[in-house]
Amino acid sequence: MKSLLVVFFLLDGQWVQGEANKGWGSVAYENQETCLASKVRAEGIHANLRRVNLRALEKRFECIAEQKPPAD
Repeated sequence: MKSLLVVFFLLDGQWVQGEANKGWGSVAYENQETCLASKVRAEGIHANLRRVNLRALEKRFECIAEQKPPAD
């Protein structure tokens, strides 16, 4: 089953999902394992960014099972 890596931003005390039209859309992976590996990488990159830029927005990354639309 495909998994989606989704980024969320902490804005005004609420977690908001990134929008594709702003360059923050979900990324599809073939399985949960590869998604989780990418999640760990993204968290590391973000942690490094926060060390050098304390004003960077807080982000959260999640792997979510891809939902297929119901068949007609």
